[in-house]
Amino acid sequence: MNIQIRHDQYIDGNARFIEFVQDTLKAEFSRQQERITHLEVHFSDENATKHGEHDKKCMIEVRISGLKPAAVSCKANTVELALQGAVDKLHHLIEHQFEKQAGPRHIATVRDMPLMEDALKLAE
Repeated sequence: MNIQIRHDQYIDGNARFIEFVQDTLKAEFSRQQERITHLEVHFSDENATKHGEHDKKCMIEVRISGLKPAAVSCKANTVELALQGAVDKLHHLIEHQFEKQAGPRHIATVRDMPLMEDALKLAE
């Protein structure tokens, strides 16, 4: 699983922060690491030098083998909260993608069963 981290000029992307993000993603997606080929994380500060609510944004693009790339994003007051929100959304997205890939889970009901008359005709 390849992880790339990018940030704009208003986010302090020091080595400790990069390591924290990589460790978080590796720990959160260790179960799916064989199917996830690439994670690209983008951090940005929407208000630049001004302060405001929900101005830190984390966008994560995921590439899963055999599927099209998909992305999630989250805005929060801090980059850590934005990362955690995006990770939570990504868990949901990945599970949904895996379920779609597995196929429909159709459960037979009484309506799906042939009528008794049709069954008797087939038996003849």
